[in-house]
Amino acid sequence: MKWALGLVSLFHGLIHLIGFTKAFGLAAVEQLQQPISRPLGALWLLAALLLVAAAGLLFASSRQWLLPAALGVVVSQAVILTAWSDAKFGTIANLLLLAGLLLAGLARDPTAA
Repeated sequence: MKWALGLVSLFHGLIHLIGFTKAFGLAAVEQLQQPISRPLGALWLLAALLLVAAAGLLFASSRQWLLPAALGVVVSQAVILTAWSDAKFGTIANLLLLAGLLLAGLARDPTAA
């Protein structure tokens, strides 16, 4: 499950680079029809960085993946909502990641520091 969740996080993060690319005009992006402002494009990049970092930490078997993954899901869903008609299927990846976060949180020892 770790590898599947890590791959979802990695690929979902990389897909967020499309929004950043469109916002800053780095390439023609036909997948996103709605305009994306530069400040919003920076949030697409932040989501990408958080999700890719979470994947890397997960692949490295670090328990520290939880925070960047949780933040990444929140930022990701926020930017998806701004481009809903183009990016709504990203919500599926966010739900998968959220399920993994919840399972990991439940498996954690609540008395551990």
